[in-house]
Amino acid sequence: MSGSDRDEGDDEQVGRIDRQVTSARRDEEGRLTRWFLLTGRRMVVSASLLVFILAVLVGLSVLRPIDVRVLLAETSTTENLFNTLLSGTILLVSIVVSINSVVLSQEITDIESQRDRVDASIKYRKRLGELVEEEITPARPAEFLRVILHVVFERTQRLQNLAAEQGDEDLQHDIEPFVTDVFVQVGRARTTLSDTRSGTFGVLLVGLNYDHSEQLRALRMLDRTYRDDLTEEQRAVVDDLVETLKYLAIGREYFKSIYYKQELARLSSRILYVSLPSIVFISYVILSLDTDLLPDVMMFTLTPLLLFVLLAYTVALAPYIVLTSYILRASTITLRTVAAGPFILQSGPQDTDRETIEHALDWEAFEDEEE
Repeated sequence: MSGSDRDEGDDEQVGRIDRQVTSARRDEEGRLTRWFLLTGRRMVVSASLLVFILAVLVGLSVLRPIDVRVLLAETSTTENLFNTLLSGTILLVSIVVSINSVVLSQEITDIESQRDRVDASIKYRKRLGELVEEEITPARPAEFLRVILHVVFERTQRLQNLAAEQGDEDLQHDIEPFVTDVFVQVGRARTTLSDTRSGTFGVLLVGLNYDHSEQLRALRMLDRTYRDDLTEEQRAVVDDLVETLKYLAIGREYFKSIYYKQELARLSSRILYVSLPSIVFISYVILSLDTDLLPDVMMFTLTPLLLFVLLAYTVALAPYIVLTSYILRASTITLRTVAAGPFILQSGPQDTDRETIEHALDWEAFEDEEE
């Protein structure tokens, strides 16, 4: 069978898994939640939050009308509110610019540090090229990740075929959950890559959902249980899988660091873009509160003064909402990528680990020494 035929067969098998995973994935995590926390453009999310806040404030004013003329008879309270928001906006801009300056200072290093960074990147790509048996690995992050996923899929399929040829039913039974997990996660990753833009964040989304820690753990358990039964070829495939998953983990952390730098730069620029109009508008609101330029009319318990104050308050919150939308995505990514190599930090079943440790440790000898 030619290489192209094998690739087409792999694509067909993973394609079937893609269709199964897509529907399950939609049930597992709501589209709206995923858009709000991860995939949505941050400025669109911020605008949606501002519209929601304004709608809630207007709705509360309609359902529970308040005599605004009495409420705003003493304008010092409203002025103090907007003065506080104005001071907070200026302080927020200063903090964001300061943090951005600290991050930028880390990029300004000597030539030796830059050389070490470039050498490490080239060494990483060269070693990965040896694993995938290609002289040159793709430069684009999405294509780069597709190569790694294809290697994981191909090696797993090879391990499954070798176990079937050996005829060890126990080995086949223990390999099957690992094989299924790899096929499902590779299919899920391909679906994510096809649904997102091919930038750093699209690659990071794949890393968020790919549980390489559990697969590394399964390979260690397999090697420990069948250490004397595996053939040299099977052991070589297992070693290749471990190395490939390690490089997948390293790549995810690298792309995450790049993403954080890009996101912080975007946050700084967006805060500056939003804050300047907000500061000007808040200043105008503070100066205009003492005037009686707005007509004294009412419609659906709403007055022009009430709508003006609610709109001004919503605009004053814009810098904080932009900051919130970016922090929500950054914190979500951090929480979903807490796994460190072979360690599993998320909550999950622990019975297998506990049973393995209990059998591996010589507790009887320890108890004899205590007696």
